[in-house]
Formats: sequence, structure tokens, C-alpha cells
Amino acid sequence: MEALYLRGDTNGQLSASRVFAQVRYERNLTPRLFAFGQLPYLRDHFKSIDYYIAPNGGIGYKVVATSQTTLTADGGFGVKWEKNPGFDLKTAAVVTSGDRFEFKLSPASTINQSFAAVWDADDWGDALYTFTAGAAAALTARSQLKLELLDTYASRPPTPEVKNNDVALLAAVVYKF
Repeated sequence: MEALYLRGDTNGQLSASRVFAQVRYERNLTPRLFAFGQLPYLRDHFKSIDYYIAPNGGIGYKVVATSQTTLTADGGFGVKWEKNPGFDLKTAAVVTSGDRFEFKLSPASTINQSFAAVWDADDWGDALYTFTAGAAAALTARSQLKLELLDTYASRPPTPEVKNNDVALLAAVVYKF
């Protein structure tokens, strides 16, 4: 499970307002092959997204699976419900793809990268891409200090005034349940 809440003001003006949450379940089919199901939710004021829900599932493969390095790739199918201010609810079948990479620099520090894409199955030009890259250092057994770059790109925003790309640099204390 992941959750992210961003809110920021610059000189009294709202400059960031985003909520993201995702639940993901993976089940190993072989030592390297796995099936997954996930339910992501996104609300983003500056992308003009009231809500974006895209439950999906599929198959993944552990390209590298060592104690120090992991690299997985996956792909799947699902459906999305997207509501933008002033527009009707948009429902579509989707195709998903993603990767996750983690490298342990030491027992207490890691670097990571992930990429996720959700394409409208009827219009491959309509997609939402998310890229992250970061580093983390353990503070305790259940907490860490994390620095991460988050890049979200919508290929077709709801209006021309909405930017395609948003980039955020995050510094956070993370607690693992």
C-alpha cells in the first residue's frame, strides 16, 4: 500500500494539491513470475483531475532478483474512471505497464526507480505516465528518510490550460507498517 498527500503554498497561492493512494497485491506463480492486482486512486488539482481510479491486474516478471538488486517488469489490463471538473465521467478499458528497480547500497540505504503507464485501450495517445527516482536511508527498523523525484505526465490533459507535465521533488520521513 502506498499513499501520498501533497499540498503547498507559494506566496499565499496554492502551488500543489495532490492525493495518490494505491493498494497492490502480488502472488508468486514461480520464483520469477508473479500475478498482480492493483487499485490506484489519484486526485490532482493542477491536472484538473477530480478523481482517477484504474483497477487493473496482470502478470509480472522478476528480471533481477538478488538480495542486493531487484528489477521487475509487469503489464496488465483493467478499466479507468476519470472525472475532470466540468466534464462528464470518462470510462475506458486500459492497458498498463510498469517497472520497479531497487538497489541496496548498504543494509541501511537504497536507491530506487519506478515507472508506470496507463493507456486508454481505444486511444493509445491518451495516457498517464508516472516516473519516480529516489534514495532512502534507514532511521530505525521501520522508518527512513527519503528523497524522491516524482514526474507525472498526462498526454491529453482535459483542457489546453492544464500542463502535460508536473515534477515534484519530495523529502519525507517514511514509516513502514
